[in-house]
Amino acid sequence: MMEAKGNAVQSGARPWKYLREVRSELRKVVWPTPRQTVSYTGFVVAFTALVGLIIAGLDALFNFGLHLFLR
Repeated sequence: MMEAKGNAVQSGARPWKYLREVRSELRKVVWPTPRQTVSYTGFVVAFTALVGLIIAGLDALFNFGLHLFLR
């Protein structure tokens, strides 16, 4: 089990200290604007569709080649 470096913290205070630190870190986060969120979501959907089409095309090509090979 890992031990914390530095000053020992009372075991009862650890969860509260952790939650304070989480809250502090979340205040530093730069959240995307709604417009950026929609833009990023659109990019992810388009890229996923493109990759899906590429995989489907390769699958059809290999399936066709396998049918030719087995005939």
